[in-house]
Amino acid sequence: MKLKKQIDPNIEEAEIVIVARRQEEFSAIVKEYHLEDLSPIDNEKLYLATNKGFEIVNIREILYLKSEKNYLDFHMTDGVIRVRSPLYFYEKKLALNFIKISRNTLVNFEQIRRLETDFVYGVLLYIGDEKLPVSRRYLANINKKLKEGAKK
Repeated sequence: MKLKKQIDPNIEEAEIVIVARRQEEFSAIVKEYHLEDLSPIDNEKLYLATNKGFEIVNIREILYLKSEKNYLDFHMTDGVIRVRSPLYFYEKKLALNFIKISRNTLVNFEQIRRLETDFVYGVLLYIGDEKLPVSRRYLANINKKLKEGAKK
């Protein structure tokens, strides 16, 4: 691993940039140097390493995250961004505004339009233009979060 140093008296805040060949290599560096808890430049933004480079997304524009094998799809208000990462990696980072509704789905709590019962799926959550099934296992967490939101 190489380390480059650049001194710039004109910047407002120090920054760390990690350049890696693959997501696994990036994740290993972050873990090894305990950088998981570093907040991004702006805590309203999330920096996603895609196979084409990096994407900077506004957290409020994320509808939900859905994992599929080794990939994680960020369903945004304007499309889908795919990254190679486990769901739990972003579950920690997005814990304040997001809630898990199934083993492989994490939704932006602020984007939920409604919940309704369904004869086939049990409980459905409406987010954006999509209906997502809610696992019975996670229903208690959603109810708890809804009650907390009602108290505010």
